[in-house]
Amino acid sequence: MEFGNLENLIYFIFPVLSLILLIIGYEKKKKGLKFLNISNNKKIDFLKIFFINIGTVLVCISLLSPQKLIEEKEVERKGNSIYILMDTSRSMLTKDIYPNRIERAKTIAKNIILNLKGDKVGIIPFSDSAYIQMPLTDDYKIAENFINVIDTNLLSGGGTNIFEGLSIANKSFEETETKNKIVLVISDGGDTDDKTLDFIKKNNLKVCSVGVGTEKGSVIPDNKKSGFIKDEKGNIVVSSLNSKFLKEMSEISNGKYFEVNNLSDNTKEFIYDMETLDKSKIKDEKISIYEKYFQWFLGIGLLFILIGYFLKGGTKNEK
Repeated sequence: MEFGNLENLIYFIFPVLSLILLIIGYEKKKKGLKFLNISNNKKIDFLKIFFINIGTVLVCISLLSPQKLIEEKEVERKGNSIYILMDTSRSMLTKDIYPNRIERAKTIAKNIILNLKGDKVGIIPFSDSAYIQMPLTDDYKIAENFINVIDTNLLSGGGTNIFEGLSIANKSFEETETKNKIVLVISDGGDTDDKTLDFIKKNNLKVCSVGVGTEKGSVIPDNKKSGFIKDEKGNIVVSSLNSKFLKEMSEISNGKYFEVNNLSDNTKEFIYDMETLDKSKIKDEKISIYEKYFQWFLGIGLLFILIGYFLKGGTKNEK
């Protein structure tokens, strides 16, 4: 016999409190009856305290999930390996979509991660350069925490060097010998780069991309100067979604292009596409099969509490 939820040991404070309250109540009752020259059945009072307290203990034991190991199975776990490339260039501060592009991109990434099933995911922020912020993992809660801390100050420079991010992701894929090399690029776009397109084809990367922003665009806040970013001539820069290059990357790699703005978000289709792919073996896992016994402890415990509650003892006047 073992217990599956030892964190519930805290609830054993209730039997202790119950016993203390029952004893205090018994002493008050005894004094009151003595004052009225009435005697009570001490044996019944003892049984009442016993049944209620033992019942409470049994209910608390049921919360620990008592169980017995029946067998262990080794199963093969399959899934895809996915790197999310997050654009952290200055243009991602643009507020043409609510609340701004970078925050919307983070929301998209978290929604995708939390809907994955068995796949490994890694995170690579990129701007003028790129780095692996989080290696491939199946711990989605940790991945969500890494997404939360991403901002446009992670990397120096304000450009959009997607090639650097793809190169780092591909190197990681080769080390893990994954079957499907899947990259999800979340960005507001960039200029067409033939070197990047050739790299995608040469290394058989499957690139899906998410365009974040609008074609109309908006000005880019300059957080350092409390104004807006200007070009060399002093004109305020307007950043628009440049989806052309993102679409090209997806098309040549048999991936899909998605677009997100204030009116539409079709990125849920990415999760569906991942489910339709042939998944490669990630690791072998041991699954333990248990027989549960909590219902017995719960049932008997509640029965004891009811018996103690309805147990009545007779009283008589003392001579």
